[in-house]
Amino acid sequence: MHPFSGYVLNLNVTTLVHRDGGDKEICVVLVLSDCIGGELCLKEPGVVLDLRMGHLVIFPSTQISHFNLHFVGKRASIVFHTDKEIEHWATDKNGWEHNIHLKMLYSRT
Repeated sequence: MHPFSGYVLNLNVTTLVHRDGGDKEICVVLVLSDCIGGELCLKEPGVVLDLRMGHLVIFPSTQISHFNLHFVGKRASIVFHTDKEIEHWATDKNGWEHNIHLKMLYSRT
């Protein structure tokens, strides 16, 4: 999944307007269903995207407020993202690098 560190599987979800403050830079949304409605709305640019099966959109989820509209049928999407806190894990294990239990876990590998 490089360069992404995680993903979210959305099944029959309608979201409220939000920004993903924990994302590092961008997210990628892959739509896996054909339903009626469920458009992805990007508030600041004023764009409503009618995404269907296999459509993909990339946008800076920390900078653009977004949500999806209500829908009829079954709706699914996968959102690929990179957590900005991953850099803290790489440098000091999120402040836990000196914890004896964490050291024991890593010494077993």
